[in-house]
Amino acid sequence: SKTQIQFNGKLREIAKDVPNNFLLVHQSYLINSDFVVKYSYEKIKMYNNDELNISRPYRKKVREQIMHHEWENIK
Repeated sequence: SKTQIQFNGKLREIAKDVPNNFLLVHQSYLINSDFVVKYSYEKIKMYNNDELNISRPYRKKVREQIMHHEWENIK
């Protein structure tokens, strides 16, 4: 089942305090990378088949986080 939570505030502030497997891909989307099935430079596809665009200001940081997360999973 899908749970939705309404939040009034800035996700950028919340993103500072969440575990490293969470990615801020847009000012409105903070996602858990454990539920991602496919990455590209501009989009992320989730297990539920939702596709989310990665906003331009977040692309470099998201790519760095993905590479770091993948590296940690290899160890």
